[in-house]
Amino acid sequence: MDRWRSAGYEPVIGEYPTGPWRKASAVAAALARTSASVLIVADADVWVDVSEAVAAVGDGAPWAVPHGPVRRLAEEATRAVLAGAPLGDGPLTEPAYRGVEGGGVTVLPRDLYEVSPLDPRFAGWGQEDEAWGIALRAVAGRAWRGSAPLYHLWHPPQNRLSRRWGSRDGMTLYRRYRHAARRPEEVRFLLAEIGGPHGVA
Repeated sequence: MDRWRSAGYEPVIGEYPTGPWRKASAVAAALARTSASVLIVADADVWVDVSEAVAAVGDGAPWAVPHGPVRRLAEEATRAVLAGAPLGDGPLTEPAYRGVEGGGVTVLPRDLYEVSPLDPRFAGWGQEDEAWGIALRAVAGRAWRGSAPLYHLWHPPQNRLSRRWGSRDGMTLYRRYRHAARRPEEVRFLLAEIGGPHGVA
């Protein structure tokens, strides 16, 4: 929270009160408490400089991914950061890798989120970000892409099928998005299935 405020933004925390975690529902809860026309949808366990991405959307980019490499901090590095150490120091749990569109932090106009929201049918961990990236690209076109490092704080992993897949239901739904990726009309059909305000059934 303090890091976002120091960068000049006022964070709104989206909380999902009951049942399995659904990122879409948390974002919808936060959206109801802000009138911002440009949204920075950010996971609570990451940080990246979003200034260039926000400027890009302000200049007309349809949406923006502020980060290039994802740097997953090891447990000891995370403890040091939480105690005040700079983000760039400390060991990683794996080599840095290019982050996926829709994951970590995404900057977009509010009206784009209204027509291409996160899908609340994804419950628990996994695949909701990748599916969202596919939906945003199909609806709005290619994202502006930045190169700033995204730092991911260590935490115990959530229950999941594997390092790659969260659940069988999530895998099945993601594969529908993946299959529709080059056909915007099919992606819009998937989004239409969601129903409810901001995609929350």
